[in-house]
Amino acid sequence: MSTRRERRLVDRFEHARSLHEAGRLREAEAEYRAVLSARVKRDEPSHPETLAAWQQLALLISVDGRADEAADIAARTTEAYAREYGLNHPETLQSRVSLALVRFVQGRFADAAVLHTSVLLERERSLGKEAQATVDSRRYLAGTLARMGRAEEAEDLLRINITLAQDTHRQLEARTVLADLLFQLDRLPEALTEFTAVADAAQHGPIALVARQGRAGVLFAQGGFTEALTAYRSLEFASGDQNNDLVRASIEHLRAAMGDADGAVVELRHLLANAREKWGPQSPLAHAMLLVMGDVLLMADQPAAAVEIFDDAIDALRRTCGPQDSMTLCARHMVGVALIRVGQLDEAEQEFLAAADRDDRPPSHSCALAVRQGLARIAAARGEFAAAATAQAEVVAGLTALYGSDHPNTLEARFDAANLLRHRAYPAEAAAQHREILAARTRVLGEDHPDTRKSRAALR
Repeated sequence: MSTRRERRLVDRFEHARSLHEAGRLREAEAEYRAVLSARVKRDEPSHPETLAAWQQLALLISVDGRADEAADIAARTTEAYAREYGLNHPETLQSRVSLALVRFVQGRFADAAVLHTSVLLERERSLGKEAQATVDSRRYLAGTLARMGRAEEAEDLLRINITLAQDTHRQLEARTVLADLLFQLDRLPEALTEFTAVADAAQHGPIALVARQGRAGVLFAQGGFTEALTAYRSLEFASGDQNNDLVRASIEHLRAAMGDADGAVVELRHLLANAREKWGPQSPLAHAMLLVMGDVLLMADQPAAAVEIFDDAIDALRRTCGPQDSMTLCARHMVGVALIRVGQLDEAEQEFLAAADRDDRPPSHSCALAVRQGLARIAAARGEFAAAATAQAEVVAGLTALYGSDHPNTLEARFDAANLLRHRAYPAEAAAQHREILAARTRVLGEDHPDTRKSRAALR
């Protein structure tokens, strides 16, 4: 092939990758396939650009609802790399990483872990334990192990990355990844400490911004709404960075949690429309905004609209992340909450049970407690008050241990428990608990917050 034609194909491949990174999946796929078609016509099945295009195509379609097709392509590409370069060549190892990522989307976490482990061991041997590719392998394996419920092993791997970091920048990056894992594990005080330490050490730049964003998220989860709002408002990423839109969505989420859900809904609709137009409807940002929008619609007492939004989110997340991805299962739990509110108890129960079918959330985790709370509400709606009360008491105990007795989520569970006392003909005890909850909500949320007003109404 002439140098000019080769250059055009290389440029086209790079253009495809740019489209891919921008979330313009359909256009990127068309460009990858055009490059592959040209390479095949020129009888170049093992050309480096041919194999690279196949590898990128597999990653693309794995997040476009075609994980099985992607896995076939990724497996064939890995075999081709091994034939062409050898089993332990860096390009072959990277192709095995791509195959592992596709296996993860398929929900085949054990297979993904085996691949990541084999790549990690070879990279440690051939490149060294401190090499960036080796560090990346540890991080990928840690994420996979965490999803399999092997959190301690995942944490150990990430702490190794911190210990072996060759400079301050890489160490802070590794600590940020660890902080994110601690956040996912509901180890909120530890996550807050780690994010804060990274932000203070970095002071400025991308790492500091990401750490401050993580810190704001932990404060939100802990119920520190005012402090979280201040933290989010202080963030400003580079122009064009998706995190700017995510921060704006988080601010609106907080606005709703603090009592102005109707106003937040209006702004979030605008943010969601812009995100879909700018980054594409299948972008991770659009998915995250759908989940925020659904939750805020629930706060605004619009459960039917929330069901529609969560259904959209579930469909999109199944396509792009897989049916067993944490965000997919989170969306299924959230649609369960909305379905109860519209009286579809059987459908809600199915969603809660699906959301609970995972190995990485112990009974004490907030996600597990939220599912049990939903099932308790279903039992109460069916008139099974004794069973509901038992389950709700366990939820209250779990949330109190996790957040404290006056956290908004704990207060909501205590409110449910007090209502169950009334249903079970304990009016005096129910009234006493509602008075305690009203006092706490007035102190924590303010006397005009919708939850506080709901508590006052319960005492009339």
